[in-house]
Amino acid sequence: MLQEMKEDIHNLIGGQNFGSIEEVQAVLDQYQQQKNETPVDEFHGLSSGQMHRFLHMPFASPELIVFPGILEHDPECEALFLLSLLLEEAEEGGIKLTATGNLGQKFCQRAFEHYQARYPDPYGLKIAIRSETSFEPLHAIRLTAQLAGLVRKYKGRLLLTKKCKKAMTSNGYRELYPLLLRAYVRKFNWGYRDGFQEIPFIQQSFLFTLYLLHKYGRKWKPATFYSDNYLQAFPMILQEIEPKPYEPPEDTLQHCYILRVLQRFAGFFGMVDLEQVSEGPINREYKVRATGLMEEIAHFTLA
Repeated sequence: MLQEMKEDIHNLIGGQNFGSIEEVQAVLDQYQQQKNETPVDEFHGLSSGQMHRFLHMPFASPELIVFPGILEHDPECEALFLLSLLLEEAEEGGIKLTATGNLGQKFCQRAFEHYQARYPDPYGLKIAIRSETSFEPLHAIRLTAQLAGLVRKYKGRLLLTKKCKKAMTSNGYRELYPLLLRAYVRKFNWGYRDGFQEIPFIQQSFLFTLYLLHKYGRKWKPATFYSDNYLQAFPMILQEIEPKPYEPPEDTLQHCYILRVLQRFAGFFGMVDLEQVSEGPINREYKVRATGLMEEIAHFTLA
């Protein structure tokens, strides 16, 4: 790409006579603007300028994407179900925390039973809930709810904030969902939830995944369709992958992307349905389809 740019600039200004350096700069500025506004095949119709805004200003680019502060319908998803369990328990008097500042074992066990009844594991895998951290999805939601300013710790208890109470009274989970989602994207570290290395760019580029789902998600597609197109758009990310003797970096990225982005972000927040197409609990393969909630929380406004 760099060589191509050099050739373009050479063809643009080579052999021409300019009266001043300002004239040269004006030509180069016009060339750069055209490059920024030209759709890139690997970006599926986005220009490099639009991708820049996707990566660095996802919540401040209304000409491309709008995230409503209040949803039209009551959302349903795993993340919000766990949040509801947390808020209902904390509504009167708060939740007593352990000496380490975590939720108590009894509450976590009850929450896990409710969660399993609503979202059962297809293989019936059993997990012993001895602490908050052993119920990983609830742990992630508790941390995210704090980052969103919905709950706070005070004198050994977890309490609802005024912000949370106001939102619950005004619009309920139609308002709480966007607050939780934004905190999960902007403040919570996705790498904390899995055993892969952090690779912060995967989280930073979340909006490109939503864009792909917006364009192609109406029909079932293999999860690898999204991981492959993600890698085609950002091949430089392979340089961040720590080498492993038993797995090429492309495979590591694919596994990390499907788990971290499709399952524990888009799936967790109800933006996609995932169905397992492989057999057995090991090396699961999925197909993916966007939900109506995905279109409701992310209004793409670009042509």
